Amino acid sequence: MSKTSLSLLEQETIINFNREEAEATIYTHDPSLKRKLDKLCSTIPDIYIKRSDNGAGGVTYALPKNLISVRTPRAKKNLSEEQREVLRERFKKNVLK
Repeated sequence: MSKTSLSLLEQETIINFNREEAEATIYTHDPSLKRKLDKLCSTIPDIYIKRSDNGAGGVTYALPKNLISVRTPRAKKNLSEEQREVLRERFKKNVLK
């Protein structure tokens, strides 16, 4: 099976950990997640470890499970046009510094 033979639906990511052990594993076919994890493995090798590559596009990584998080989505702000203009001007001012 080649790396490109999986559909986007089949390119899954599985995060696995249990309550007893401190380590989590991430198995993924997602190219952008693999790039991010590969970069972390090369920059922080004592924390992020590339465990295996199945040769068909799936890669397994290990990391401390305390680095896995589930977040609340950000609330969307409904700004008036005047508020947007104030933010635009503030942004322009800060960019010019």
